[in-house]
Amino acid sequence: MNPKRFFYWALSITGSLFVMTVLMPLAGVFVIGLVFSHFGEAPTEGENRVAVIEVEGMILDSREIVEQLYAQADEESVKGIVLRINSPGGAVGPAQEIYHAVKNIREKKPVVASMGAVAASGGLYVALGASRVLCQPGTLTGSIGVIMQLPNVGKLTERLGVDMITIKSGELKDAGNSFRSMTSTEKEYLQSTVNAAYEQFLEAVAQSRGLAIDDVKKFSDGRVILGGQAVQLGLVDGIGDLREAAKAVFEILGQPLADGEVPELFYPMEEGFTLFKDIMRSVDGISDKFFASTSARMDYRLGW
Repeated sequence: MNPKRFFYWALSITGSLFVMTVLMPLAGVFVIGLVFSHFGEAPTEGENRVAVIEVEGMILDSREIVEQLYAQADEESVKGIVLRINSPGGAVGPAQEIYHAVKNIREKKPVVASMGAVAASGGLYVALGASRVLCQPGTLTGSIGVIMQLPNVGKLTERLGVDMITIKSGELKDAGNSFRSMTSTEKEYLQSTVNAAYEQFLEAVAQSRGLAIDDVKKFSDGRVILGGQAVQLGLVDGIGDLREAAKAVFEILGQPLADGEVPELFYPMEEGFTLFKDIMRSVDGISDKFFASTSARMDYRLGW
């Protein structure tokens, strides 16, 4: 066979197999996701509608939550929002972004934070912007502080005979380099960064909860605080479940529900069949965890 013709033949076969085994299944998932994402029962539009926006797990990205918060703030049929939190914390920037969004939106309509099993560190931070904060007596909250963990594999690579050559524009450009020991200058620089983020956290707690900075510092050493203790310290407004948080929306509006009336809860982030969305969220989650485990990140999170 002519070598040139054989090459084109092999290339055609390889390309066809790639299209059939990789591109076509991906395209199918994409189309199915788009089609079924429009299915599902649309929420009814009663008089007592309250949107429940969930903050679940580690807070590594704020985009979807912030988008939903503003979307429900603009929805005329929605009386208010319950921010349901089950999170041990997360990255500083996303937690702060959700906090500021909640703080802005509460000027337009009530936002009540409802703490579940855990709302600690960054999970507490996002709750601070709410009109009112409720928890359970056993909710794990507090953990006010900032943590930065930097892996160091220098001894391992030294044993393997591997060198990492770094070319940088400035002394601190590779601060926290995992392939060498940290210098005193780098440690001082990173500690000052952590301290600055910690001060921002303290100020947010003090301003949002009407507490003195010195009083906040007494329980802001990273310790975990139970919900009942948080109420006594002024971190949380009271004890209450998800439905009571929804009822609080109407109390803030000056329109308390009559006996027997119940708020109509709906979850806009779960409406319809979102297979494609769930697949993409899983892919994003895997990539986030991979990059989080291989790079330095400063976190508001439960530090145990």
